[in-house]
Amino acid sequence: MRRISTVFFLAACASCFLASQLAQAAVITIAPLSTWSPNNDGWLAPGEGGYAYLGTGNNERGLAYGNGHVYLVSRTSVSGSATNVRILDQNTGGDLGGLSTTGITGGTFTVSAAATGGDGAIYVTNLTTSSTSNPYKVYKWTNEAAAPTVAYSGDAGLGASRAGDDLAAIGSGSSTLLVAGYGSGFNGYSIVDPTAGTAQQQAFTGTPPNTGDFRLGITFSDSSHVLGTAGSSLYRYTSYAGGTGTLIASPAIPDPSGATADRLLQYTTINGIPLLAVQSIGDSHVTVYDVTDPAAPVYLASGNNTSGTLTTNGNGVGQIAWGGVVDNGDGTFTRTLYAMSTNQGIQAFKVTLVPEPATLTLLFIGLAGVANTSKRARRVLHP
Repeated sequence: MRRISTVFFLAACASCFLASQLAQAAVITIAPLSTWSPNNDGWLAPGEGGYAYLGTGNNERGLAYGNGHVYLVSRTSVSGSATNVRILDQNTGGDLGGLSTTGITGGTFTVSAAATGGDGAIYVTNLTTSSTSNPYKVYKWTNEAAAPTVAYSGDAGLGASRAGDDLAAIGSGSSTLLVAGYGSGFNGYSIVDPTAGTAQQQAFTGTPPNTGDFRLGITFSDSSHVLGTAGSSLYRYTSYAGGTGTLIASPAIPDPSGATADRLLQYTTINGIPLLAVQSIGDSHVTVYDVTDPAAPVYLASGNNTSGTLTTNGNGVGQIAWGGVVDNGDGTFTRTLYAMSTNQGIQAFKVTLVPEPATLTLLFIGLAGVANTSKRARRVLHP
């Protein structure tokens, strides 16, 4: 009897292991969203089709997705205004108009980075190089027809800090949180509560993180963990609570194309698989990693829709935004991905998660073995 129980236990363990492997095993394909841009090549190049809000003058730094649209933050002066938040068609990149910018003032730049909440609210920050003398501001649009309101104005939780180069959001409604990296002189980041209108510095003891390590790329993986980068080949994986940040790991980015300029980050999940998109501010290529363990990213795939000689992104800025996800009905899931390295246009990709056939086969073999074991055991018990 004990032998049979042991057999059942081992068979059950094998089944659970195989099932867990299936849940995590997948392959990613990344392809251009062919309908994006006038040339249908997945790349809205600077000035393509005469588009005035996307150029090579270091004026476009913010990009976000929500409400079925892509939001582009531009400081290029058009019709007398250098404060613009444009609404782009998610399939073509066509300009559908702009958000109201009534009352937006102040800052080294009046508008800079962008993010959206789970409820569709749109957030755009200014950029300040010294938050004591020039307040850091976060503007909120509850919907595309609304006028902006000031969700936060202050020192970003830390006086004299630089803030506004990056932004990420998590949550919905009153649970929405924003995160912004500090610039030179400070090695942490700010958690902004746009409902309460507060910002709190998350301070780290010692180094790393080093000064400005969260300034250029930042993203939540959940409501208590943040990934950020400003370096050339790694990111900081951290947790935070109250006003204290904790460094968990500093993994190198295993990019086969060379990660010397991989800095822009955005996290998402597709069918339960945690993914991190990373964009190079050098040649503009985009890479997707499995971050089931954020301390050990696993390379999945990369793509680059650009061509020719790109204008240098000397400030290392820009943003990545994950779009909507579609269940294709055949076991695969596709999510759009929009990526903008400043001065290098906006690329759009289709990222498809595909269950790995080899793992499916392994699972079925394992389950068949469990079934056969069960039959043999029943014959022993009831000959």
